[in-house]
Amino acid sequence: MDEKEIIMVVEDSESLNNFIAKNLIEQGFEVIQCFNAKDAYRKLSKNFISLVILDLNLGDDIGGMRVLHSIRLQDKILPVMIVSSINTDKSKVEGFREGCDDYITKPFYIEELILRIKRMLEKSSLIGFNKNTVETLYTNGIFELDLDSLTVCKNGKKIPMRKKQFDMMLYFIRNSNKILPFEAIYQNVWNEPIPDEKTLESNIYVNIRTLRNLIEDDKKNPRHIVSVSKCGYIFVPE
Repeated sequence: MDEKEIIMVVEDSESLNNFIAKNLIEQGFEVIQCFNAKDAYRKLSKNFISLVILDLNLGDDIGGMRVLHSIRLQDKILPVMIVSSINTDKSKVEGFREGCDDYITKPFYIEELILRIKRMLEKSSLIGFNKNTVETLYTNGIFELDLDSLTVCKNGKKIPMRKKQFDMMLYFIRNSNKILPFEAIYQNVWNEPIPDEKTLESNIYVNIRTLRNLIEDDKKNPRHIVSVSKCGYIFVPE
C-alpha cells in the first residue's frame, strides 16, 4: 500500500480490540481503536476512515446498530463490517437494512476477517484518489473542484474527501461569500426534505466539522467556512 488505509475498530472488549488491531497493523493498515460509541463518534469526525469494524454490544447505552445508523446518515459509502456475537437472522437482517456491508459472527478466524476487509476495500471507491487528470470545472480562490473525478485541490494539493463533503464543498464554491442558511445547505447537499431542527443542525454540523478538518489550516479559527450565529455559514475561498 502506498498510502495506508485507516481501519477503525469499535469494540468494547480491550483484549479483542487489541488483538484485531495488532493483526491489522501487521498487514500494513493504520488502526484507530474505539472502546465505546462516544469515542467512535468523536474519532469519526476527526479522521478520514477507510473502513469500520463495528461490534453491536458496546457496553454503554449507545449500541452498535445506533452507531451504524448515525454513520449512514452522514456517509452512504463508508464500508462498515459488523463483528458480533449475536448470530440471529433478525440481527443480521437489521444490520444489512441499516447499511452494513458485511456481518461476521464471533468467534472468527482472524485470517477470514482480514481477507473480508481487503475484499471490501478493493470494492470501495474512496473519493479523492483518482489519478487520472481531467478538466477542472470549478475554480474559486485557492480551491479547484473537478466534477468528473470528484477531486478537490487547495493550492494545487489534492484533498481526499467523501461524497457528502465533496457535495457540500461544491455548493460552497458555487455560493461563496454569501450567507448560506442551514435549510439551504441541507436542501442542496442532501436533496431530501428538511428534517426537524435538531437533526438538521446536527447533520450539517458533523459534516462542517469534517470539512473544516480537511481544508482549514487552523480548525479552531477557520477562515474559509465561517459560522453565522443561529443562521448558517459563509464560505470564503481566498
